[in-house]
Amino acid sequence: MEIAFNTYYTYSQLTERLAWLAGQHPGIMQVSSLGKSFEGRDIQLVVLTNQETGPDTEKPAFWVDANIHATELTASMAALYFIKKTVEGYGSDPKITRVLDEAAIYVVPRLNPDGAELALAERPKFIRSGTRPYPFEEKQDGLHPEDIDGDGRILQMRIPDPAGDWKISERDPRLMVKRAPDEEGGVYYRLFPEGLIENYDGHIITVAPAYQGLDFNRNFPGGWRPEGEQRGAGDFPASEPEIRAVVEFMAKHPNIFGALTFHTYSRAILRPFGARPDDQMDTDDLWVFEAIGERGTQLTGYPCVSVYHYFRYHPKEVITGVFDDWLFEHKGVFAFTVEMWDLATAAGVKGKNDEKKFIEWFRKHPVEDDYKILDFINEHAPDGLVPWYAFDHPQLGKVELGGWNTLYTWRNPPPTLLEAEIAAHADFALAFASLAPRLAWREVMLTPVGEGVYHLLAVVENIGFLATNGSAQAKKMKAVRPVRLELELPAGATLKAGKLKQEVGHLEGRSNKLNAAYYGASPTDNRARAEWLIHAPQGGTLVVRTVAERAGVLRREVVLA
Repeated sequence: MEIAFNTYYTYSQLTERLAWLAGQHPGIMQVSSLGKSFEGRDIQLVVLTNQETGPDTEKPAFWVDANIHATELTASMAALYFIKKTVEGYGSDPKITRVLDEAAIYVVPRLNPDGAELALAERPKFIRSGTRPYPFEEKQDGLHPEDIDGDGRILQMRIPDPAGDWKISERDPRLMVKRAPDEEGGVYYRLFPEGLIENYDGHIITVAPAYQGLDFNRNFPGGWRPEGEQRGAGDFPASEPEIRAVVEFMAKHPNIFGALTFHTYSRAILRPFGARPDDQMDTDDLWVFEAIGERGTQLTGYPCVSVYHYFRYHPKEVITGVFDDWLFEHKGVFAFTVEMWDLATAAGVKGKNDEKKFIEWFRKHPVEDDYKILDFINEHAPDGLVPWYAFDHPQLGKVELGGWNTLYTWRNPPPTLLEAEIAAHADFALAFASLAPRLAWREVMLTPVGEGVYHLLAVVENIGFLATNGSAQAKKMKAVRPVRLELELPAGATLKAGKLKQEVGHLEGRSNKLNAAYYGASPTDNRARAEWLIHAPQGGTLVVRTVAERAGVLRREVVLA
Protein backbone atom coordinates (compact mmCIF):
# COMPACT_ATOMS: atom_id res chain seq x y z
CA MET A 1 0.00 0.00 0.00
CA GLU A 2 1.25 3.45 -0.85
CA ILE A 3 1.71 5.89 2.00
CA ALA A 4 2.31 9.30 0.45
CA PHE A 5 3.18 12.58 2.10
CA ASN A 6 2.06 14.96 -0.63
CA THR A 7 -1.60 14.71 0.38
CA TYR A 8 -3.84 14.80 3.45
CA TYR A 9 -5.68 11.62 4.41
CA THR A 10 -9.28 11.29 5.47
CA TYR A 11 -10.19 9.24 8.54
CA SER A 12 -10.78 6.05 6.54
CA GLN A 13 -7.57 6.49 4.52
CA LEU A 14 -5.52 7.12 7.65
CA THR A 15 -7.09 4.19 9.51
CA GLU A 16 -6.46 1.86 6.57
CA ARG A 17 -2.80 2.81 6.38
CA LEU A 18 -2.24 2.40 10.10
CA ALA A 19 -3.76 -1.08 9.96
CA TRP A 20 -1.58 -1.98 6.97
CA LEU A 21 1.61 -0.79 8.71
CA ALA A 22 0.71 -2.78 11.83
CA GLY A 23 0.18 -5.85 9.66
CA GLN A 24 3.62 -5.39 8.12
CA HIS A 25 5.32 -4.98 11.53
CA PRO A 26 3.29 -7.03 14.02
CA GLY A 27 6.12 -7.50 16.50
CA ILE A 28 6.63 -3.79 17.11
CA MET A 29 3.36 -2.04 16.19
CA GLN A 30 -0.17 -2.51 17.45
CA VAL A 31 -3.22 -0.36 16.74
CA SER A 32 -6.11 -0.08 19.17
CA SER A 33 -8.60 2.58 20.24
CA LEU A 34 -7.89 5.30 22.78
CA GLY A 35 -11.64 5.91 23.00
CA LYS A 36 -14.58 7.16 20.97
CA SER A 37 -15.07 10.64 19.55
CA PHE A 38 -18.29 12.62 20.00
CA GLU A 39 -19.60 11.18 16.71
CA GLY A 40 -18.54 7.64 17.61
CA ARG A 41 -15.30 7.27 15.65
CA ASP A 42 -12.44 5.30 17.15
CA ILE A 43 -9.54 7.51 18.17
CA GLN A 44 -6.67 5.43 16.85
CA LEU A 45 -3.89 4.61 19.32
CA VAL A 46 -0.61 3.22 18.02
CA VAL A 47 1.72 1.40 20.41
CA LEU A 48 5.31 1.02 19.23
CA THR A 49 7.59 -1.33 21.16
CA ASN A 50 9.38 -4.63 20.75
CA GLN A 51 6.96 -7.05 22.41
CA GLU A 52 9.67 -9.68 22.81
CA THR A 53 11.53 -7.45 25.29
CA GLY A 54 8.47 -6.91 27.45
CA PRO A 55 5.07 -5.24 27.48
CA ASP A 56 4.76 -1.51 26.95
CA THR A 57 3.45 -0.97 30.49
CA GLU A 58 6.73 -2.25 31.97
CA LYS A 59 8.86 0.19 29.99
CA PRO A 60 9.37 3.95 30.03
CA ALA A 61 7.02 5.48 27.50
CA PHE A 62 6.91 8.51 25.23
CA TRP A 63 3.71 10.14 23.97
CA VAL A 64 2.90 11.84 20.64
CA ASP A 65 -0.52 13.17 19.67
CA ALA A 66 -1.66 15.21 16.70
CA ASN A 67 -4.55 17.02 15.06
CA ILE A 68 -6.38 18.08 18.23
CA HIS A 69 -7.56 21.09 16.23
CA ALA A 70 -9.76 20.25 13.27
CA THR A 71 -7.96 22.00 10.43
CA GLU A 72 -4.41 21.21 11.59
CA LEU A 73 -4.04 18.29 9.21
CA THR A 74 -0.27 18.62 8.87
CA ALA A 75 0.01 17.35 12.42
CA SER A 76 -1.63 13.99 11.72
CA MET A 77 0.52 13.49 8.62
CA ALA A 78 3.61 14.23 10.73
CA ALA A 79 2.51 11.61 13.25
CA LEU A 80 1.99 9.09 10.45
CA TYR A 81 5.43 9.94 9.05
CA PHE A 82 6.99 9.35 12.47
CA ILE A 83 5.23 6.00 12.84
CA LYS A 84 6.30 4.85 9.38
CA LYS A 85 9.90 5.94 9.84
CA THR A 86 10.10 4.25 13.23
CA VAL A 87 8.73 0.85 12.22
CA GLU A 88 10.68 0.77 8.97
CA GLY A 89 13.90 1.76 10.73
CA TYR A 90 13.69 -0.89 13.42
CA GLY A 91 16.51 -3.37 13.07
CA SER A 92 18.66 -1.13 10.86
CA ASP A 93 18.71 2.21 12.70
CA PRO A 94 20.55 1.72 16.03
CA LYS A 95 18.69 4.48 17.89
CA ILE A 96 15.25 3.36 16.73
CA THR A 97 16.10 -0.24 17.59
CA ARG A 98 17.32 0.60 21.08
CA VAL A 99 14.33 2.83 21.83
CA LEU A 100 11.79 0.20 20.78
CA ASP A 101 13.68 -2.55 22.61
CA GLU A 102 13.89 -0.58 25.86
CA ALA A 103 10.92 1.77 25.74
CA ALA A 104 7.44 2.24 24.32
CA ILE A 105 5.98 5.01 22.18
CA TYR A 106 2.28 5.86 22.20
CA VAL A 107 1.05 7.77 19.15
CA VAL A 108 -2.43 9.21 18.58
CA PRO A 109 -2.22 10.43 14.98
CA ARG A 110 -5.63 12.13 14.93
CA LEU A 111 -7.03 13.03 18.32
CA ASN A 112 -9.95 14.88 16.75
CA PRO A 113 -11.28 12.67 13.93
CA ASP A 114 -14.69 14.38 13.74
CA GLY A 115 -13.36 17.88 13.19
CA ALA A 116 -10.73 16.74 10.69
CA GLU A 117 -13.40 14.98 8.62
CA LEU A 118 -15.29 18.26 8.30
CA ALA A 119 -12.13 20.02 7.08
CA LEU A 120 -11.52 17.28 4.48
CA ALA A 121 -15.14 16.95 3.34
CA GLU A 122 -16.17 17.59 -0.27
CA ARG A 123 -17.96 20.65 1.03
CA PRO A 124 -15.62 21.54 3.91
CA LYS A 125 -16.35 23.28 7.14
CA PHE A 126 -13.72 24.82 9.38
CA ILE A 127 -14.20 24.48 13.12
CA ARG A 128 -11.72 24.79 15.96
CA SER A 129 -12.13 21.33 17.47
CA GLY A 130 -15.18 19.15 18.12
CA THR A 131 -18.48 18.99 16.29
CA ARG A 132 -20.76 19.25 19.35
CA PRO A 133 -22.74 22.51 19.32
CA TYR A 134 -21.23 24.71 22.01
CA PRO A 135 -21.86 26.84 23.99
CA PHE A 136 -25.46 26.89 22.71
CA GLU A 137 -27.62 24.49 20.72
CA GLU A 138 -28.51 27.16 18.16
CA LYS A 139 -26.35 29.36 15.97
CA GLN A 140 -25.63 32.83 17.29
CA ASP A 141 -26.17 35.93 15.15
CA GLY A 142 -23.51 36.85 12.65
CA LEU A 143 -21.46 35.40 9.82
CA HIS A 144 -20.65 31.69 9.93
CA PRO A 145 -17.88 30.56 7.53
CA GLU A 146 -18.83 27.84 5.04
CA ASP A 147 -18.44 26.82 1.40
CA ILE A 148 -21.42 28.66 -0.03
CA ASP A 149 -20.76 27.99 -3.73
CA GLY A 150 -19.96 24.29 -3.32
CA ASP A 151 -16.53 24.36 -4.95
CA GLY A 152 -14.82 22.48 -2.11
CA ARG A 153 -13.07 25.56 -0.72
CA ILE A 154 -13.79 28.15 1.93
CA LEU A 155 -12.27 31.32 0.49
CA GLN A 156 -12.82 34.98 1.28
CA MET A 157 -15.59 37.41 0.37
CA ARG A 158 -14.91 41.00 -0.58
CA ILE A 159 -17.53 43.71 -0.70
CA PRO A 160 -16.86 47.23 -2.07
CA ASP A 161 -17.30 49.84 0.67
CA PRO A 162 -15.91 53.39 0.86
CA ALA A 163 -15.31 52.79 4.57
CA GLY A 164 -13.50 49.50 3.92
CA ASP A 165 -10.06 48.86 5.35
CA TRP A 166 -8.67 46.79 2.45
CA LYS A 167 -7.64 47.53 -1.12
CA ILE A 168 -6.40 45.58 -4.13
CA SER A 169 -2.64 45.27 -4.32
CA GLU A 170 -0.90 46.95 -7.24
CA ARG A 171 1.39 43.91 -7.43
CA ASP A 172 -1.30 41.28 -7.97
CA PRO A 173 -5.10 41.64 -8.26
CA ARG A 174 -5.61 38.49 -6.18
CA LEU A 175 -3.86 39.99 -3.16
CA MET A 176 -5.58 42.35 -0.75
CA VAL A 177 -3.48 44.73 1.36
CA LYS A 178 -4.33 47.12 4.14
CA ARG A 179 -5.43 50.68 3.45
CA ALA A 180 -3.21 53.30 5.06
CA PRO A 181 -4.77 55.30 7.95
CA ASP A 182 -4.80 58.54 5.95
CA GLU A 183 -5.48 57.03 2.52
CA GLU A 184 -8.42 58.47 0.56
CA GLY A 185 -9.78 58.50 -2.97
CA GLY A 186 -9.43 54.86 -3.92
CA VAL A 187 -11.62 51.77 -4.16
CA TYR A 188 -11.83 49.99 -0.83
CA TYR A 189 -13.35 46.76 0.44
CA ARG A 190 -14.51 44.89 3.46
CA LEU A 191 -13.16 41.35 3.77
CA PHE A 192 -14.98 38.42 5.35
CA PRO A 193 -14.66 34.66 5.35
CA GLU A 194 -16.87 33.00 2.77
CA GLY A 195 -20.12 32.16 4.52
CA LEU A 196 -23.72 32.93 5.47
CA ILE A 197 -25.10 35.34 8.05
CA GLU A 198 -27.43 34.16 10.77
CA ASN A 199 -30.34 36.59 11.40
CA TYR A 200 -29.09 39.19 8.91
CA ASP A 201 -30.91 42.53 9.13
CA GLY A 202 -29.60 43.92 5.84
CA HIS A 203 -27.04 46.20 7.44
CA ILE A 204 -24.96 44.83 10.31
CA ILE A 205 -22.36 42.12 9.60
CA THR A 206 -20.38 40.66 12.46
CA VAL A 207 -18.42 37.43 12.61
CA ALA A 208 -20.46 35.16 14.84
CA PRO A 209 -19.06 33.14 17.72
CA ALA A 210 -18.55 29.66 16.34
CA TYR A 211 -21.60 27.37 16.42
CA GLN A 212 -19.27 24.46 17.21
CA GLY A 213 -17.07 26.53 19.45
CA LEU A 214 -15.17 23.97 21.49
CA ASP A 215 -11.42 24.23 21.76
CA PHE A 216 -10.15 20.87 22.98
CA ASN A 217 -6.86 22.44 23.97
CA ARG A 218 -8.63 24.49 26.63
CA ASN A 219 -10.45 21.46 28.11
CA PHE A 220 -7.58 19.85 30.04
CA PRO A 221 -7.69 20.01 33.85
CA GLY A 222 -4.64 22.22 34.40
CA GLY A 223 -5.82 25.80 34.95
CA TRP A 224 -9.21 25.11 33.37
CA ARG A 225 -11.48 28.16 33.21
CA PRO A 226 -15.17 28.37 32.24
CA GLU A 227 -16.62 29.94 29.11
CA GLY A 228 -16.99 33.36 30.70
CA GLU A 229 -13.23 33.52 31.23
CA GLN A 230 -11.98 31.57 28.20
CA ARG A 231 -13.91 30.59 25.11
CA GLY A 232 -14.14 26.98 24.06
CA ALA A 233 -13.10 25.40 27.37
CA GLY A 234 -16.14 23.12 27.61
CA ASP A 235 -18.60 22.51 30.42
CA PHE A 236 -15.99 21.22 32.89
CA PRO A 237 -12.42 19.87 32.77
CA ALA A 238 -12.21 16.88 30.38
CA SER A 239 -15.91 17.23 29.56
CA GLU A 240 -15.26 16.18 25.96
CA PRO A 241 -14.83 12.45 25.25
CA GLU A 242 -11.66 12.98 23.21
CA ILE A 243 -9.91 14.81 26.05
CA ARG A 244 -11.31 12.52 28.72
CA ALA A 245 -9.78 9.60 26.83
CA VAL A 246 -6.34 11.26 27.01
CA VAL A 247 -6.68 12.13 30.70
CA GLU A 248 -7.76 8.60 31.60
CA PHE A 249 -4.96 7.05 29.54
CA MET A 250 -2.38 9.22 31.29
CA ALA A 251 -3.78 8.21 34.68
CA LYS A 252 -3.41 4.53 33.77
CA HIS A 253 0.07 4.93 32.25
CA PRO A 254 2.40 6.54 34.78
CA ASN A 255 5.28 5.21 32.65
CA ILE A 256 5.00 8.22 30.32
CA PHE A 257 8.02 10.49 30.83
CA GLY A 258 7.84 12.88 27.87
CA ALA A 259 5.36 14.14 25.30
CA LEU A 260 4.97 16.06 22.07
CA THR A 261 1.69 17.38 20.74
CA PHE A 262 1.73 18.30 17.03
CA HIS A 263 -0.19 21.40 15.86
CA THR A 264 -0.05 24.07 13.17
CA TYR A 265 1.06 26.83 12.64
CA SER A 266 3.96 29.19 13.47
CA ARG A 267 7.08 27.04 13.05
CA ALA A 268 7.88 26.99 16.73
CA ILE A 269 8.44 24.53 19.55
CA LEU A 270 6.45 25.83 22.51
CA ARG A 271 7.10 24.93 26.12
CA PRO A 272 5.36 25.66 29.42
CA PHE A 273 4.36 27.75 31.11
CA GLY A 274 1.51 29.35 29.24
CA ALA A 275 0.22 31.40 32.15
CA ARG A 276 3.32 32.11 34.26
CA PRO A 277 6.81 33.49 33.68
CA ASP A 278 9.91 31.32 33.65
CA ASP A 279 11.07 32.50 37.06
CA GLN A 280 8.15 30.59 38.61
CA MET A 281 9.40 27.27 37.24
CA ASP A 282 11.89 25.12 39.13
CA THR A 283 15.25 26.17 37.71
CA ASP A 284 16.50 22.65 37.09
CA ASP A 285 13.30 21.82 35.19
CA LEU A 286 13.65 25.00 33.15
CA TRP A 287 17.17 24.01 32.18
CA VAL A 288 15.98 20.57 31.08
CA PHE A 289 13.18 22.12 29.03
CA GLU A 290 15.75 24.37 27.39
CA ALA A 291 18.15 21.50 26.70
CA ILE A 292 15.47 19.37 25.04
CA GLY A 293 14.15 22.39 23.15
CA GLU A 294 17.62 23.28 21.88
CA ARG A 295 17.95 19.76 20.52
CA GLY A 296 14.62 20.24 18.80
CA THR A 297 15.87 23.47 17.27
CA GLN A 298 19.01 21.76 16.00
CA LEU A 299 16.98 19.05 14.29
CA THR A 300 14.03 21.06 12.96
CA GLY A 301 15.23 24.65 12.68
CA TYR A 302 12.25 25.73 14.80
CA PRO A 303 12.97 28.05 17.73
CA CYS A 304 11.92 26.78 21.14
CA VAL A 305 10.18 29.45 23.18
CA SER A 306 8.06 29.93 26.29
CA VAL A 307 4.36 30.35 25.56
CA TYR A 308 4.03 32.98 28.27
CA HIS A 309 6.92 35.08 27.03
CA TYR A 310 6.57 34.68 23.25
CA PHE A 311 3.23 33.20 22.22
CA ARG A 312 0.32 34.95 23.89
CA TYR A 313 -2.59 35.91 21.65
CA HIS A 314 -2.99 39.12 23.63
CA PRO A 315 -0.30 40.75 25.80
CA LYS A 316 -2.71 40.99 28.74
CA GLU A 317 -4.23 37.53 28.45
CA VAL A 318 -3.00 33.99 29.03
CA ILE A 319 -4.09 30.58 27.76
CA THR A 320 -4.97 27.83 30.22
CA GLY A 321 -6.39 24.32 30.21
CA VAL A 322 -3.85 23.22 27.60
CA PHE A 323 -2.23 19.82 27.20
CA ASP A 324 1.43 20.57 27.83
CA ASP A 325 0.85 22.80 30.87
CA TRP A 326 -1.50 20.23 32.41
CA LEU A 327 0.87 17.33 31.81
CA PHE A 328 3.84 19.16 33.27
CA GLU A 329 2.12 20.93 36.16
CA HIS A 330 0.07 17.97 37.37
CA LYS A 331 2.30 15.02 36.44
CA GLY A 332 5.76 16.51 35.99
CA VAL A 333 6.06 15.23 32.42
CA PHE A 334 8.24 17.29 30.08
CA ALA A 335 5.83 18.21 27.28
CA PHE A 336 6.10 20.49 24.25
CA THR A 337 3.67 21.79 21.64
CA VAL A 338 5.13 21.78 18.13
CA GLU A 339 3.50 24.34 15.83
CA MET A 340 4.39 23.13 12.35
CA TRP A 341 4.50 25.25 9.23
CA ASP A 342 4.28 28.99 8.84
CA LEU A 343 3.72 30.50 5.43
CA ALA A 344 5.39 33.78 6.33
CA THR A 345 8.54 32.09 7.65
CA ALA A 346 8.63 29.74 4.67
CA ALA A 347 8.58 32.81 2.44
CA GLY A 348 11.60 34.27 4.22
CA VAL A 349 9.82 36.84 6.36
CA LYS A 350 11.85 37.85 9.40
CA GLY A 351 11.21 40.30 12.18
CA LYS A 352 13.51 42.76 13.86
CA ASN A 353 16.95 41.30 14.53
CA ASP A 354 15.91 38.30 12.39
CA GLU A 355 13.35 37.27 15.01
CA LYS A 356 9.69 37.10 14.07
CA LYS A 357 7.36 37.19 17.05
CA PHE A 358 4.62 34.90 15.93
CA ILE A 359 1.41 36.43 17.24
CA GLU A 360 2.51 40.06 16.94
CA TRP A 361 3.34 39.59 13.27
CA PHE A 362 -0.27 38.84 12.38
CA ARG A 363 -1.40 42.02 14.08
CA LYS A 364 1.10 44.29 12.36
CA HIS A 365 3.71 43.86 9.63
CA PRO A 366 4.97 45.82 6.59
CA VAL A 367 3.40 45.28 3.17
CA GLU A 368 6.79 44.09 1.94
CA ASP A 369 6.19 40.93 3.97
CA ASP A 370 2.95 40.35 2.05
CA TYR A 371 4.87 40.63 -1.20
CA LYS A 372 7.47 38.09 -0.07
CA ILE A 373 4.63 35.70 0.68
CA LEU A 374 3.05 36.45 -2.70
CA ASP A 375 6.30 35.63 -4.50
CA PHE A 376 6.62 32.39 -2.53
CA ILE A 377 3.07 31.32 -3.35
CA ASN A 378 3.48 32.16 -7.02
CA GLU A 379 6.52 29.91 -7.12
CA HIS A 380 5.33 26.99 -5.01
CA ALA A 381 1.51 26.97 -4.94
CA PRO A 382 -0.11 29.52 -7.24
CA ASP A 383 -3.53 27.94 -6.71
CA GLY A 384 -3.31 28.93 -3.07
CA LEU A 385 -4.25 32.50 -3.94
CA VAL A 386 -7.46 32.42 -5.98
CA PRO A 387 -8.49 35.07 -8.57
CA TRP A 388 -11.62 36.91 -7.46
CA TYR A 389 -14.86 35.98 -9.18
CA ALA A 390 -18.41 37.28 -8.99
CA PHE A 391 -20.96 35.44 -6.88
CA ASP A 392 -24.61 36.19 -6.17
CA HIS A 393 -24.76 35.84 -2.40
CA PRO A 394 -28.25 34.85 -1.16
CA GLN A 395 -28.14 37.56 1.52
CA LEU A 396 -25.64 40.17 0.38
CA GLY A 397 -26.32 40.20 -3.33
CA LYS A 398 -23.36 40.60 -5.64
CA VAL A 399 -20.04 39.91 -3.93
CA GLU A 400 -16.73 38.48 -5.04
CA LEU A 401 -15.18 35.26 -3.81
CA GLY A 402 -11.47 34.53 -3.98
CA GLY A 403 -8.26 35.38 -2.16
CA TRP A 404 -6.56 32.90 0.12
CA ASN A 405 -7.39 29.21 0.13
CA THR A 406 -6.31 29.25 3.76
CA LEU A 407 -6.52 25.51 4.49
CA TYR A 408 -3.59 24.75 2.19
CA THR A 409 -1.58 27.95 2.53
CA TRP A 410 -1.81 29.44 6.01
CA ARG A 411 -3.11 26.53 8.11
CA ASN A 412 -1.21 23.76 6.31
CA PRO A 413 1.53 23.69 3.68
CA PRO A 414 0.56 23.14 0.07
CA PRO A 415 0.65 19.35 -0.43
CA THR A 416 3.84 19.51 -2.51
CA LEU A 417 5.67 21.05 0.46
CA LEU A 418 4.24 18.79 3.14
CA GLU A 419 6.91 16.09 3.42
CA ALA A 420 9.77 18.56 3.58
CA GLU A 421 8.01 20.33 6.45
CA ILE A 422 7.27 17.29 8.60
CA ALA A 423 10.28 15.01 8.07
CA ALA A 424 12.59 16.56 10.66
CA HIS A 425 9.96 16.27 13.37
CA ALA A 426 10.30 12.50 13.30
CA ASP A 427 13.96 13.00 14.18
CA PHE A 428 13.06 15.31 17.07
CA ALA A 429 10.44 12.89 18.39
CA LEU A 430 12.93 10.03 18.25
CA ALA A 431 15.64 12.09 19.94
CA PHE A 432 13.22 13.05 22.71
CA ALA A 433 12.05 9.43 23.10
CA SER A 434 15.67 8.35 23.52
CA LEU A 435 16.02 10.50 26.67
CA ALA A 436 14.07 8.03 28.81
CA PRO A 437 15.44 6.92 32.16
CA ARG A 438 17.06 3.50 31.58
CA LEU A 439 17.58 0.94 34.32
CA ALA A 440 20.61 -1.36 34.31
CA TRP A 441 22.17 -3.70 36.83
CA ARG A 442 25.54 -2.47 37.97
CA GLU A 443 26.05 -5.55 40.12
CA VAL A 444 24.04 -8.50 41.42
CA MET A 445 26.28 -10.55 43.72
CA LEU A 446 25.32 -13.67 45.66
CA THR A 447 27.64 -14.80 48.45
CA PRO A 448 27.09 -18.07 50.36
CA VAL A 449 27.45 -17.48 54.11
CA GLY A 450 27.02 -21.11 55.19
CA GLU A 451 24.30 -23.43 56.42
CA GLY A 452 21.97 -22.51 53.56
CA VAL A 453 22.27 -18.77 54.16
CA TYR A 454 23.13 -16.37 51.34
CA HIS A 455 23.97 -12.68 51.17
CA LEU A 456 22.59 -10.89 48.14
CA LEU A 457 23.78 -7.47 46.99
CA ALA A 458 21.97 -5.67 44.17
CA VAL A 459 23.16 -2.35 42.74
CA VAL A 460 20.99 -0.71 40.11
CA GLU A 461 21.71 2.40 38.09
CA ASN A 462 19.96 4.76 35.72
CA ILE A 463 22.02 5.13 32.54
CA GLY A 464 19.47 7.38 30.80
CA PHE A 465 19.29 11.14 30.46
CA LEU A 466 16.21 11.85 32.57
CA ALA A 467 15.84 10.94 36.22
CA THR A 468 13.49 8.12 37.16
CA ASN A 469 11.02 10.71 38.46
CA GLY A 470 11.43 12.79 35.30
CA SER A 471 11.33 16.26 36.84
CA ALA A 472 11.44 18.20 40.05
CA GLN A 473 7.81 19.07 39.41
CA ALA A 474 6.94 15.36 39.50
CA LYS A 475 8.52 15.08 42.95
CA LYS A 476 6.67 18.16 44.15
CA MET A 477 3.34 16.77 42.95
CA LYS A 478 4.15 13.25 44.20
CA ALA A 479 3.26 12.10 40.70
CA VAL A 480 5.76 9.21 40.62
CA ARG A 481 6.45 6.52 43.20
CA PRO A 482 10.05 6.08 44.35
CA VAL A 483 12.12 3.29 42.80
CA ARG A 484 11.67 -0.06 44.52
CA LEU A 485 13.91 -3.11 44.73
CA GLU A 486 11.85 -6.27 45.20
CA LEU A 487 12.75 -9.85 46.00
CA GLU A 488 10.81 -12.99 45.09
CA LEU A 489 11.97 -16.03 47.08
CA PRO A 490 11.93 -19.66 45.95
CA ALA A 491 9.84 -22.25 47.76
CA GLY A 492 11.13 -23.03 51.24
CA ALA A 493 13.25 -19.89 51.51
CA THR A 494 12.89 -17.22 54.19
CA LEU A 495 14.27 -13.75 54.64
CA LYS A 496 16.59 -13.25 57.62
CA ALA A 497 17.54 -9.58 56.96
CA GLY A 498 16.23 -6.91 54.62
CA LYS A 499 12.74 -6.37 53.20
CA LEU A 500 11.05 -8.07 50.27
CA LYS A 501 10.27 -4.58 48.93
CA GLN A 502 12.68 -1.73 49.56
CA GLU A 503 12.24 1.86 48.42
CA VAL A 504 15.54 3.41 47.35
CA GLY A 505 14.31 6.84 46.26
CA HIS A 506 14.69 8.21 42.76
CA LEU A 507 17.75 7.79 40.56
CA GLU A 508 19.11 10.81 38.75
CA GLY A 509 20.22 10.65 35.15
CA ARG A 510 22.34 13.15 33.27
CA SER A 511 19.65 15.83 33.20
CA ASN A 512 20.92 17.29 36.51
CA LYS A 513 24.46 17.51 35.16
CA LEU A 514 24.03 20.07 32.38
CA ASN A 515 26.66 22.46 33.72
CA ALA A 516 29.41 22.64 31.10
CA ALA A 517 32.08 23.95 33.49
CA TYR A 518 35.19 21.76 33.30
CA TYR A 519 35.60 21.85 37.08
CA GLY A 520 32.17 20.30 37.73
CA ALA A 521 31.63 17.00 39.52
CA SER A 522 29.55 14.00 38.45
CA PRO A 523 28.27 12.30 41.60
CA THR A 524 26.88 8.78 41.37
CA ASP A 525 23.38 9.87 42.30
CA ASN A 526 22.13 7.59 39.51
CA ARG A 527 22.81 4.47 41.61
CA ALA A 528 21.14 2.66 44.50
CA ARG A 529 21.80 -0.54 46.39
CA ALA A 530 19.99 -3.06 48.54
CA GLU A 531 21.13 -6.10 50.55
CA TRP A 532 19.39 -9.21 51.89
CA LEU A 533 20.20 -12.29 53.95
CA ILE A 534 18.28 -15.28 52.68
CA HIS A 535 17.88 -18.72 54.26
CA ALA A 536 17.27 -21.25 51.48
CA PRO A 537 18.23 -24.77 52.60
CA GLN A 538 16.61 -26.27 49.50
CA GLY A 539 18.31 -23.86 47.08
CA GLY A 540 16.22 -22.75 44.12
CA THR A 541 16.01 -19.61 42.03
CA LEU A 542 15.12 -16.19 43.34
CA VAL A 543 14.13 -13.15 41.33
CA VAL A 544 15.29 -9.62 42.10
CA ARG A 545 13.42 -6.76 40.45
CA THR A 546 13.77 -3.03 40.15
CA VAL A 547 10.44 -1.29 39.62
CA ALA A 548 10.32 2.33 38.52
CA GLU A 549 7.12 3.77 37.10
CA ARG A 550 8.87 5.96 34.51
CA ALA A 551 11.88 3.70 33.93
CA GLY A 552 10.18 0.34 33.68
CA VAL A 553 10.86 -3.03 35.31
CA LEU A 554 14.25 -4.73 35.43
CA ARG A 555 14.56 -8.42 36.42
CA ARG A 556 17.40 -10.77 37.26
CA GLU A 557 17.16 -14.45 38.20
CA VAL A 558 19.73 -15.72 40.71
CA VAL A 559 20.31 -19.44 41.22
CA LEU A 560 20.94 -20.54 44.81
CA ALA A 561 23.35 -23.49 44.65
